[in-house]
Amino acid sequence: MRYGTDKQVKENQKLFGRRIEQLDRILKDNTFLVDGGYREFIVSMYKALTSGRKITPKMESSITKIVKSYSKTLNPEYRKKKLDYTENTISKLNMIKRRLEECNYTRNYTNDKLYFLESIEKQVYRRGSLSVKQRKALNKMYTQFIKRIEKSEKKT
Repeated sequence: MRYGTDKQVKENQKLFGRRIEQLDRILKDNTFLVDGGYREFIVSMYKALTSGRKITPKMESSITKIVKSYSKTLNPEYRKKKLDYTENTISKLNMIKRRLEECNYTRNYTNDKLYFLESIEKQVYRRGSLSVKQRKALNKMYTQFIKRIEKSEKKT
């Protein structure tokens, strides 16, 4: 890592003093980004500001995005909406798991699907969101399981 001169450190402090304080507060908040690569990215941006590295426009833009996304999470309405989404999604995942058990697939197939569902569940808890592809995959699984259950009910 390159370190800037004392002059550059002072210039960064003057230009980005408020951002340095904000990133410091974000990093001290144990409820926000407990682990993962994004936290490491925030640490690297903080170090760049405090060590006197030259801050590029792209870096400045990234730092601003970090602060904006953090401030959004402090909003009680946003938190409630995120919590509601998480609870709703977890209940749907549990429903899909129950349907999977009813299908009587082979143990191997069932374990593969459960592994996928549990990884999705971890992501929902960690990030509070799913991608479009993940939601489509879950919908496809649900439809497949329902069809299998209906088919086995017709046989009996």
